[in-house]
Amino acid sequence: MHIKLAFIFWLVMVAAAIANGYFGQSVVSKIIGDYGSHLYRTFFIIAVIFVFSRAYVLKTKGIGEWYAPAYAGVQWLISSIIFEFIFGHYVFGFSWEKLIAEYRIQEGRLWSLVLASEVIAPLTWAYLINRA
Repeated sequence: MHIKLAFIFWLVMVAAAIANGYFGQSVVSKIIGDYGSHLYRTFFIIAVIFVFSRAYVLKTKGIGEWYAPAYAGVQWLISSIIFEFIFGHYVFGFSWEKLIAEYRIQEGRLWSLVLASEVIAPLTWAYLINRA
């Protein structure tokens, strides 16, 4: 049950990320520029991940203290990387170089923080919820 639920949560977060990306590019970038829009999109989707992670942890609370949140985090991470490269390249038509460039933190690209939050958020909520 928790495996299917984790995937459903991920799909909803993907939809939110796509909508966030579209809004960031079409509206926010015109107001605060491309890099400002990049920052907005990054931190907004991290907030979304933390909100959905809390809901997921509360929904799966009875399935071991760490198992469901750890599984969800790893599943979300792997699914996001696969989705980004397959969907990004073959559907959106992004070059491999453009996709790989999103991982260059030294150049100010923050996609790695989004991926890290997918693992950290459910574990953080599991810790906070289970210690209470």
